[in-house]
Amino acid sequence: MHEGERISSDAISFPRRSSPWSDRKRLVPQLQNSSGQYMLLQANFDGQNDWYADIFVGALGTASGFNGDPKATAAWLSREVQSSMYGDVPVTFKSAGSGAVTRSGKPGWFIQQTVTAKSTQLTARVLTLTVAVFDLGDGTAVAYISDIPINRPDLRTAESQAYKGINVG
Repeated sequence: MHEGERISSDAISFPRRSSPWSDRKRLVPQLQNSSGQYMLLQANFDGQNDWYADIFVGALGTASGFNGDPKATAAWLSREVQSSMYGDVPVTFKSAGSGAVTRSGKPGWFIQQTVTAKSTQLTARVLTLTVAVFDLGDGTAVAYISDIPINRPDLRTAESQAYKGINVG
């Protein structure tokens, strides 16, 4: 849902980012009822694809295999979104860290990866992909996903504020 000062989906939300961020539904199929914001970084960079910065939240469905373990589910989701988010754009992934995280008293796990696009036509070839999964305590989970270029401190600050402002439950 895109109302007021927060972007929300099911039991997770983050503070709305101001312009030039735009609201959008549906990031990847793994996030049900997802809501978020995006910013176009480069249009039609290779003659067929656009390149975006994204911040999204949503519920995880039964396909996630969530069994109360945010760490295992975050690992699964971080692998799954690699193809969902980047499609046929040639990219490589490198682990950049992981750890426990808590929001609104709900336990979670985050995984960060460095995503490097092989295309030299992109001005923002390297992104930080963050996936965080939170256990709602009722057998279900919600997730946060962002991918932000490392060469844009303004966007990194906006994402950091969104991540710190996550509410769960």
